Amino acid sequence: MPFNDYFKEVPCLETDRLLLRPFCREDMETYLEFMHDPAVHRFLGGGVNLFSSEPHITNWLNNINGRLLKSKTVLTWCVELKSEKRVIGRVDLGGFVKRSMAELAYYFAKEYWGMGFASEAVKEAVRFGFKDLKLHRIQAAVRPENAASLRVLEKSGFQQEGLLRKYYFGKEFHDTVMLAAVREENLNQEDRL
Repeated sequence: MPFNDYFKEVPCLETDRLLLRPFCREDMETYLEFMHDPAVHRFLGGGVNLFSSEPHITNWLNNINGRLLKSKTVLTWCVELKSEKRVIGRVDLGGFVKRSMAELAYYFAKEYWGMGFASEAVKEAVRFGFKDLKLHRIQAAVRPENAASLRVLEKSGFQQEGLLRKYYFGKEFHDTVMLAAVREENLNQEDRL
């Protein structure tokens, strides 16, 4: 399928335990509850828009499932734990450059940390990026003190490339580790499994 066709609607992706799908209004109470947890947005550099009511909810849904999607700015997935039919996270793949590069971001409810859900969702988003979108490079920026996120990315085939000193991160300046996975290495690694 051509690159542009993937942006008509947020594509549904599935793993053993998770469903990555578009956000809908019924997800918002649970999503906003965990996004307002200071532990969840601690490493985001003030870059989280912590809205909680209308018209912000409708505008956000219209943006991620409409304007930002149609402009090929970002794919935003709601991560649902299939066994509980519960929203436990979010994964973004966006900032596309010449249909060959993108940036990955993700957030998960604190009660689901350390259970492998972030790694599972990230691996599926990366698989989609390389196999379906035919991206060449997927990168992620992480604050160095966020050891859990660094582990998730490294388990997903990302390699640290360096430290960006006082990099614009979220809405603040922080030292930031840049990690990336490249298509050839990722597909070769997948073939060995």
